[in-house]
Amino acid sequence: MDLTRRFVFRGNAAALGGQMFRPSTIIIDLDGASSLGVSGGRSQAQIKGRAFGDFITFGSAFTLAEGLFDDAKRASEVSNHKGRQVELNSTTTVTSEVRELSIGRKPLFTTKRLRGTLVSRSPQGSGEPSIAPARDTTIQGVAIGGFGLSVNINCGFFQKYDTRSKLMAAADDPKSAAANAAHFVSGATVEGHQPGRAGIVQRDGVIYATIVKEIRWEGKPYPGAKIDGHTVIVPDFGTVFFGELLIGGSERRLTMLRFDLGSPDGGWIDAGDSSSNGSFFP
Repeated sequence: MDLTRRFVFRGNAAALGGQMFRPSTIIIDLDGASSLGVSGGRSQAQIKGRAFGDFITFGSAFTLAEGLFDDAKRASEVSNHKGRQVELNSTTTVTSEVRELSIGRKPLFTTKRLRGTLVSRSPQGSGEPSIAPARDTTIQGVAIGGFGLSVNINCGFFQKYDTRSKLMAAADDPKSAAANAAHFVSGATVEGHQPGRAGIVQRDGVIYATIVKEIRWEGKPYPGAKIDGHTVIVPDFGTVFFGELLIGGSERRLTMLRFDLGSPDGGWIDAGDSSSNGSFFP
């Protein structure tokens, strides 16, 4: 058997997910998401809005996973045995979008629109793919209990440092690390303990970062709520995480919203989750 070196596509997008356990069990079960097969192509889903109990509602959602060779003419030649697939460049795009999302009762978290897009390009000389959030990535119209919240996203930083190696080099540069402390989540602890490597939270080679530059209240803050980096801690509700980005050597996972919910309602919810990578194999 002679195996041909090929590009293995991978891209997934989920609009909404999660599971609640208090005061009753709610499993988020959507009738649409997007995922690529190993040969690429396009997967799209238009999802109608619905409610899950009286705790979670959304107006509509959309997901896309697309993996294509950049030069269709050259790909046609390779398919006719005039070249090898390893010579082709490819681009993978994954997008998840949710509109009119509401979570909770009192207080009620709402956002008019969230959208997260990752664009991945096949590896070049370094062997690492370029993977970065696109400019259409956004969180709009956020409010907690009717108190407006502005979420400032900076995709440009991760477009500049679009591989793990570039990001690690930026973290080792004191000026860059200080200027982008919010993205590196500098000073964060893991369950009360400082990570082993100062300034970076990582495990098994995966870096924890955020695309959020700043969060601020548009007027008065929700009573008792606290902004902590890219999170908002809300009494009698839980913690809301904005724009989380997991960065591996050949993959990224972007989660636009994640809820770690406490009393009186307990469980975990995420919205706008996209992941992408792709590599040549064997």
